[in-house]
Amino acid sequence: MEQAFAALQRFARSPAFKFFLISFLIVLLLVPLALVFGLVSEREGRAREVKAEVARVWGRSQRISGPYLVVPYTVRTETVQGDKRVEQVQERRAVFLPEKLDIKADAASKTLHRSIYDVVVYTSKVAMTGRFLAPDMADVAADVQSVRWADASYVLVISDVSGLKEAATLSLNGQQQLPFAPSTGLPSARQNGIHVKLAGAGQEIVPGPDAPLKPFSFRLELVLGGTSSLDFAPVARETTLAMTSDWPHPSFSGAFVPIDRKVGADGFTASWRIPHLARSVPSAWTLPPAGLNRFRAYQFGVQLIQPVDFYDLVTRAAKYGVLFVALAFMAVFVLELLSGRRVHPVQYLFVGLAMIFFYVLLLSLAEHIGFAPAYLIAAGASGGMLALYVGKALQSAWQGSVMLAVLLLLYGLLYLILNLEDYALLAGAILGFVALTVIMFATLRVDWSGRAGATAPAPAE
Repeated sequence: MEQAFAALQRFARSPAFKFFLISFLIVLLLVPLALVFGLVSEREGRAREVKAEVARVWGRSQRISGPYLVVPYTVRTETVQGDKRVEQVQERRAVFLPEKLDIKADAASKTLHRSIYDVVVYTSKVAMTGRFLAPDMADVAADVQSVRWADASYVLVISDVSGLKEAATLSLNGQQQLPFAPSTGLPSARQNGIHVKLAGAGQEIVPGPDAPLKPFSFRLELVLGGTSSLDFAPVARETTLAMTSDWPHPSFSGAFVPIDRKVGADGFTASWRIPHLARSVPSAWTLPPAGLNRFRAYQFGVQLIQPVDFYDLVTRAAKYGVLFVALAFMAVFVLELLSGRRVHPVQYLFVGLAMIFFYVLLLSLAEHIGFAPAYLIAAGASGGMLALYVGKALQSAWQGSVMLAVLLLLYGLLYLILNLEDYALLAGAILGFVALTVIMFATLRVDWSGRAGATAPAPAE
């Protein structure tokens, strides 16, 4: 019995027991690390709320689709009710696409401040020119009974019309100036937008109630505010877009990429040219109840992205939290073995909590001064405090200096990993492998059982 108790005491004082205890503490620290992830998610959610509030006032992400030429017409249908045939006259709307559409957009960016958050918005001047051919109802339906040419509308779909900063007018054939009216003017359409009744254009375009529309050219200009992105739809037989902006961090998105682009510190320019063969949409069709949404899959444009999303960076840094706590613990453990002094498990727990609190300090500072300065301050403060604490615990300034060098190396490597992006996993795996290898060989001659009473490795011969 006494021998068993002595063996148990010897195991409790052995390096092996301390190693397993440290491993348990690392697992225990997963709880505060999870709280850090929750804190980052909460702060990121608050940032999204602020961005949504600003977007609601200034203008959300803008998607412009059109213009469309919408013409109401009627067809006669027959239905069988019991033993009777019932004839009905149904009204439908034909949609015609332009033959040519040239778009020029200039998006001037601006940063709005709300509390501690910065939101990037833009004001875009959009000029659209093009032409419509004379519409042919035979391209839409063969059983047309009548066509209300005088009620034809020129429709432009805009995802967030609250972003319009000025009134807009439509120029037809370089002469008539017609003001746009609110909404798309379509009773069943679900999209936001603006429209013009072509009846006001006169006989040059609308000869009469029963006469088909004549071909016409058009021009319009919009001043549109928005956030995050600006997209267009390739509605014409040939659609071109030339876009410029002073924002230096664009992300070209959507179904089509620019045929030419130039990105610099002072902004970007990009151009697109899209033929109608590149999208599976006919040049004319009958408007469905869902509205003018056939080009949703073919929209293209640009996103004004933030080059550094510090919430994402803090989250990625926290994912390496367990690895870095483990490496810090192993560094203290090795220094403890080399010094012959004992570090209490509570002191290990304090070291781990300080390592976890680094992420809280990083997050709080990054919201005010940006990620890079915040990382420098948080790493310097955490590394300096922990090095001083370990040096005091081991009563050795030299070992405190070694701990400082280890921590600064870890924080420096973590910063490099965060900036590697695509190679972050590879770099983290290499770091973990190298650290494990160093610890394994540094403790190769440790008497883990503690039977010999030695806690330090024997000197090399």
